[in-house]
Amino acid sequence: MKLFVIICTYNEKNTILEIFKRVKEASLPPGWEKEIIFVDNCSTDGTRELLAQVENENNTRVIYQTGNLGKGHSVRKAIPFCTGEFVIPQDADLEYDPADYCNLITHALKERLDVVIGSRVSKGVNYHVYKINEWGIARLTSFTNLLFHTNYTDVATCYKLMRTSKLKELKLKSNNFNLDFELCAKFAKHGWRTGEVNIHYVPRTFKEGRKMRPLTGGVGALLTILREWITKV
Repeated sequence: MKLFVIICTYNEKNTILEIFKRVKEASLPPGWEKEIIFVDNCSTDGTRELLAQVENENNTRVIYQTGNLGKGHSVRKAIPFCTGEFVIPQDADLEYDPADYCNLITHALKERLDVVIGSRVSKGVNYHVYKINEWGIARLTSFTNLLFHTNYTDVATCYKLMRTSKLKELKLKSNNFNLDFELCAKFAKHGWRTGEVNIHYVPRTFKEGRKMRPLTGGVGALLTILREWITKV
């Protein structure tokens, strides 16, 4: 059985080799293996040159985009190449810990779930550097729950372990970070069996390279949620 890990990159030269190492070394349940797909959004800081050093390693594929087309577009670009049982997006900035893969897969198998969401909200504690991020994500999560009658605790999290066959049935549209919100809405609309587990999370600052801006990102997320609510499955 196989887990496909999609890593979207844009100017991540300081972390790209470390996240590659962590993903490769991450433990999985017995009998499982992983394949890594990098999708680079035309990085200009040397990330592409570093990816060229690893693209010939076993179970590793690198897709080079022709421009900075966004995280959502990159994930959608990689999905057709995924053939294993599960897929998980992985940010390249070291905020999320691949050591959580095993717990996510174990929970999915035990509960026979279509998706397991890795929640950064652990027992009511939010792990965010900026209060506006914490406030905004909490409101967007509550709004999603209200519209789609769900019980999510963190719709913005990167970690969504999804059953590959189900994921390929979705007609995804988002090109940027709004993909996270579109996915959570579509899980509900399509009746996916959904679960959550707590994960490890170490947020970085804008100075350290954080890319999503609270105001523009929040407005886009809100519009994405509303679009999914008013459109049919």
